[in-house]
Amino acid sequence: MSINPELQQKLRDYIKNACNGSQNQAAKTLGWSAAYISTYLKGDFKGDLAKFESSLSEAFANKNAAENLKSAVVTGTYKPTGISEGVYETIRLCHLKGGLAIECGDAGIGKTMACKKYAEDFPSSAIYVTVNPCLVTLNAFLKLMCRTQKITASGRKDEMWMRLSDSFAGERKVIIIDEAQHLPIKTIEAIRAFFDSNPTLGICLVGNIETVTNTGRSKEAFAQIRNRTKLTEIRHTTSITANDIALLFPPVADDEKAKGLLLGISRSEQGIRGASNVFSNAVDNGNITYDGLLAMAKAMKINVYGGI
Repeated sequence: MSINPELQQKLRDYIKNACNGSQNQAAKTLGWSAAYISTYLKGDFKGDLAKFESSLSEAFANKNAAENLKSAVVTGTYKPTGISEGVYETIRLCHLKGGLAIECGDAGIGKTMACKKYAEDFPSSAIYVTVNPCLVTLNAFLKLMCRTQKITASGRKDEMWMRLSDSFAGERKVIIIDEAQHLPIKTIEAIRAFFDSNPTLGICLVGNIETVTNTGRSKEAFAQIRNRTKLTEIRHTTSITANDIALLFPPVADDEKAKGLLLGISRSEQGIRGASNVFSNAVDNGNITYDGLLAMAKAMKINVYGGI
């Protein structure tokens, strides 16, 4: 069996366009060793060629299909809604003033998109991380931060903390920690101590409502820092406006009924994320009229004020 030259060229194009010319990055994303990638491109492949090329074909086919979904061109990008711009501004003030800030709100309203947008706009001075229940112990969090800062993520906790603290010194920086409601007391205290060591450092904790409402597992942890925060903002789905919907979903900007339906979904527990899911699926279904959106919402078992 000989190497497929067409597939070989697709791999070269993939490395150039999707991996910034890095064979190592391609190996990581495709799930094969860099040696396999290199020898295949040289035409000197010694492994199971049929299996390797089948894997490449599947990966490229999936990538092409995903990129050609109709919804790919109308969803998934940052839009400056009232809420997302408010979150962005809080992070900006935190960055410039230093100290601690808290941004919290209902799920799916654009907080994460604003965080990512800010980190993209200030790549040299904004550090963005997302935590989850597996990454909230002090040791796990410090390792995550070290990896983000590209410094040694090993050794004792005190060693990692000091390396991180040194990396935050100098010109003004901001740490944006998403899903912060998961953080326990010890981790929050270590985070707060970064500011104590670097008075110009900004730290913005972003999470859901329980981050500041003294409920759930985060109650005791966040009670320790509430009186230390310079900014605390609480966002709700009820603040989403019709203008936000027109901005988020331009194809229905002039369709009042469709826009109203998506607004209703956005203001429900589904948030903007739920409305985006309905719209995205309706786009791929080829029907973004009011009736098409309503049918999709019903198929997805999404309630709008209990009316569906």
